Amino acid sequence: MYKHLNRTITLIGILFLFLYLMLSYYSRLATDDYYFIGDIKKHGMFEQVLFQYMNWTGRYSATTAANIFYNLFGLNQSYYFFLPVVSLILLIIGIRLFVLQLFRVFNSEPSLVSASLIAVLFSGLLFFMSFDIGESWFWYCGYSSYLWSIIALVWALYFLLSTNPISIVGAIFCFIYIGGASELYAAIIGLCYTFILLYSIFTKKGLWNNKHLLKKMFTVYLFFALAFIVLLIAPGNYLRDGLFPEHQLGKAFIITAKSIIKLFVFYLPSKLIYIIGFAGLFYSFGRVYSSKININKSFSSIFKSATIIVGALLLIFYFLVAYVMVETGPARVLFLASFLISVYIVFLSFIGGTKKIVETQNRTIYIASATLLVLTLLFTIFNNYFIASRYATAHDERTVTLEKLKSSITTNTLLWLKPLPPSGMLYSAEITADTTHFTNREVKMGFDLKFNVAVEKP
Repeated sequence: MYKHLNRTITLIGILFLFLYLMLSYYSRLATDDYYFIGDIKKHGMFEQVLFQYMNWTGRYSATTAANIFYNLFGLNQSYYFFLPVVSLILLIIGIRLFVLQLFRVFNSEPSLVSASLIAVLFSGLLFFMSFDIGESWFWYCGYSSYLWSIIALVWALYFLLSTNPISIVGAIFCFIYIGGASELYAAIIGLCYTFILLYSIFTKKGLWNNKHLLKKMFTVYLFFALAFIVLLIAPGNYLRDGLFPEHQLGKAFIITAKSIIKLFVFYLPSKLIYIIGFAGLFYSFGRVYSSKININKSFSSIFKSATIIVGALLLIFYFLVAYVMVETGPARVLFLASFLISVYIVFLSFIGGTKKIVETQNRTIYIASATLLVLTLLFTIFNNYFIASRYATAHDERTVTLEKLKSSITTNTLLWLKPLPPSGMLYSAEITADTTHFTNREVKMGFDLKFNVAVEKP
């Protein structure tokens, strides 16, 4: 059973990695990417971080990280292929290390192969549970604040659980990055962090029984809090906030209610095939380790606690997004909700397997789940190959055209461009027929054009 499960998940992992590598290869610069490339030319790499901090956003760690690769790569698209690939590698390795540490807490330890497969499987679930895959995984501009914050969180958890003396340095670095990368993400993560510490102190349970870990977490917490404060006091935050409509508690509650309705009516049903497929495989993993992991609480008790915790975090997160942005929020911001839901699915599925809550043969569950995922992945690969390759080819042709003409056209004229084909799972770089639209202006800025560009009207 164990060997069959590993082989099955290995096949699914290979298909997922192939899909991801293919999409990474065809991913292209888009919208705000051009803005940062152009702005770095104007202000310089580190000067641009200060400029953003004073005039637009306090996300100093995210801006610095993004500026490093924009400054190194510029408009050379061939180098950007490595960004999504390295991001996924870091996520998988971080999850693998965290899984190994977590299992040790329960006096069990999976094989390195199993830990790696769990990491790939979770990454696949998170990938497909994203509100917008292209915006969350293949838009370079969005990495530093959102995807990389989640990666930093995974590594930070590993460093906190690690007994290596220098692991505290890694934890501090990760939490400083999180604290300076996104206000919303840092607020939710900080809320969880604070609750864990206060719960341990006032109840004298949990971390109270591990004074070394408690002291380590307090030290890291101070650096995290300081990093978050530096982000919050940025003058740019208040200048940008003036562009949003007035913040109103009543309106925020209404937007939050609408967001929750959309989550259950539109989002989760559209992801049902992935939820069923991945949940079945993690349930099978739980069955494998049912004799090695002993949890005293009943599944119903664990289910209630997990549902209350994740449900509360989602409500708080959606409310913060609604209050700060006076809207539901773009897909890249909601990536944290995808992460919380993915953790919830994996946790309950695995625990359900250890408790053997389904009275049926485990073989039937994992074969059905695996078949569903294999067929879905094969169709997704086949479909997106043609869509993504056509999009990338058209994007490259547009880039070559702009590079050729930017030195020959020096007057403030208008160049009409052919529309780009659909981008599929990738993030589209399409502009509009309006030369004043921000996407048009960003392309002009990134390529340093003297003329305006617009897409041809149908």
